[in-house]
Amino acid sequence: MSSDTIPIDPNAFLPNDDSTTTTTIPPSILIGWFAALIGALGFGSFAVPIKGDAANSVDVDPLVMQSYKSLMCFLSSWLVLLCGQEFTFTWWGIVSGLFWVPAGAFNIFAIRNAGLAVSQGIVSSSIVMVSFIWGDLIFREAVKSELIAYFAVCLIMAGLYGMSFFSTSEEQPEHTSVSDNDNNGEEKLDLMRHESSDSFDSSNDNSSMGPLEISERRKPSIRGRPILICGKTYSRRNIGLCSALICGVWGGSCLVPMHYAQGDVKGLAYVISFSVGALTVTVLLWVARFAYHLVKLKSVWEAYEVLPSFHLRVMLLPGATAGSLWSIGNVGSIVAVKHLGQGVGYSASQAALLVSGMWGIFYFKVSKPKTIGKWFASAFVTISGILLLGYESRTEG
Repeated sequence: MSSDTIPIDPNAFLPNDDSTTTTTIPPSILIGWFAALIGALGFGSFAVPIKGDAANSVDVDPLVMQSYKSLMCFLSSWLVLLCGQEFTFTWWGIVSGLFWVPAGAFNIFAIRNAGLAVSQGIVSSSIVMVSFIWGDLIFREAVKSELIAYFAVCLIMAGLYGMSFFSTSEEQPEHTSVSDNDNNGEEKLDLMRHESSDSFDSSNDNSSMGPLEISERRKPSIRGRPILICGKTYSRRNIGLCSALICGVWGGSCLVPMHYAQGDVKGLAYVISFSVGALTVTVLLWVARFAYHLVKLKSVWEAYEVLPSFHLRVMLLPGATAGSLWSIGNVGSIVAVKHLGQGVGYSASQAALLVSGMWGIFYFKVSKPKTIGKWFASAFVTISGILLLGYESRTEG
């Protein structure tokens, strides 16, 4: 009897598909991170055009600056149709506008009263936390380890605030203290009054002289005067810091409505809806402002006359450029949120603070050598946190 033979498959010793599989990054993830980079570049660069001497020569009301941003956001949004994107619209875009436009107003108030550098650190870091909470607790976006993911978020927040803190010049005067007998310093908090609407100008704030400052023009400051709310006085700096926190918490949710949109209305498909919502809310704010003055002055013409000027001859080009850059950043953040999720995508876009700081250091050259090293150390912490958060995410491609 012949011995049994075991047939040998000649391909048995060749590597099969399972053994040679290598970890590849899905194209969707690469698109998401590239979009987050575009978002950071756009958000971090939009203030550069309005830093010039021409733009700083006029008083630009916060609502006017917001209007330039909203208008360019609306006009540029239609370019997505040239990219092959079909026209889609969802009313959730109006909800996004309700988040974004008021947050922008709070942001400007914070800049004028608490300082651009410190306020933007609070805004960006709170946006990171709010975005990640939405992604982790509400949308249940998967992560490998929640503990490490939250640690990464804390790194990002600490790094962002560090960059904003070390963007401030070391030669800044102490904040003006208000004496107890300054009875004429009280001012009611009335955000709709034209008289209290100072220019969109960080020169009203001596603590923001760093890479993130928008204006260098000196003018009389009202920052020393307290704000009267419900019979109690509060320092403008404290109210400004609270405004920065409100901006981050409220504005950090501006892309959340996109997750509730029905059908394929996410990513580029959501850009038009967002822009329509932003412009609609901005127009409503103008109507409300006009109505306020109309009730107060009892005259249509006088109510129109006290509305702030758009300064078209001076601000048309820098305002349109700033709005366009912001729109590019917005599109990038929307696409990033679609592919990376709310927690990772919008958080990564907050690296805009790093971009604006680089503009200040290398282009405007307003930072000092003693603070540059600490700023770069904070930037390293921020980037490390973003990379760690990206590594911990389990976003499907």
